[in-house]
Amino acid sequence: MPIFGGSSDSEEERTMHQQTKLFNRQRSIHSIFGGGKVADILLWREPKIAATLVIGVSLLWFLLEVVEYNFITLVCHASMTSMLLFFIWSTASDFLSWERPIIPEVVLNESSFKNLATSFHDRFNQILSKLLDLACGRDPPLFFLTTISLYILSVIGTCINFMNLLFIGFVSMQTLPVMYEMYEDDVDRVASMLMRKMRKLYRKVDSNVFSKIPRGTVKSKKHA
Repeated sequence: MPIFGGSSDSEEERTMHQQTKLFNRQRSIHSIFGGGKVADILLWREPKIAATLVIGVSLLWFLLEVVEYNFITLVCHASMTSMLLFFIWSTASDFLSWERPIIPEVVLNESSFKNLATSFHDRFNQILSKLLDLACGRDPPLFFLTTISLYILSVIGTCINFMNLLFIGFVSMQTLPVMYEMYEDDVDRVASMLMRKMRKLYRKVDSNVFSKIPRGTVKSKKHA
């Protein structure tokens, strides 16, 4: 008898043409990312901010990895350059009748940090809950897919240092969601086909291998 119950072949044939969303999601990509400013940036609905962010992070990665700038040295040099520019601007404005630089009293307000921490906490709990559900065997095909993905990520981690891995992850976050939103139907169709094949393969392995593993019987204790 198979370990995990699954749909029959006839049920599989009836659902062959039913296209499901990636990871069986019910919401849009924009709502999954929070539906706010962060989602707009990740999906390039704020192109100027998204492009500035990509250029800034790419420049930082170039200075740290290609030029091999020390991080502390880079921060100190950037701070000195900014202070020097502001000093020249402020001094020259008195002689050339320029407008003095306006420095806001609060650059980053407290609510921004609270919203960021709350969003990170919610996403972390969702990911942890999903991983625990997978570990309990509630979705065997997705369990094996997640295990293989984590193994591939661990192999990549041994070949690429942490800074490059962060940069690749950032570029992926800025490109993959918007590309998926553009080609959502095609990706969902291919993903549904792959998931059906994985479920068929797992049922075959379950019936031919796992179900044939002998199991000991539990003897009931006799009470005197």
